[in-house]
Amino acid sequence: MFKKGDLVQMNIEFCSTSHPPMGTYGIIIHAEDWGEPESSQPGAAEQFIRVHWAHHKNSGDQCYMDTSLKKVGA
Repeated sequence: MFKKGDLVQMNIEFCSTSHPPMGTYGIIIHAEDWGEPESSQPGAAEQFIRVHWAHHKNSGDQCYMDTSLKKVGA
């Protein structure tokens, strides 16, 4: 589970006009727990996350699921 202040890396490619590229580092600024995912949905997201990226593409509209991020450090 991710928490505020964790160092993460973008682990998926999103729209390049709105999001930083895959591999970009960032700091989690908000993590909202959704509870345990349903067992019938392997790989389902458990958290809703906002990240401040080390990239010029940052906005309040960018939200990610834990499955889109790779934890690099606490």
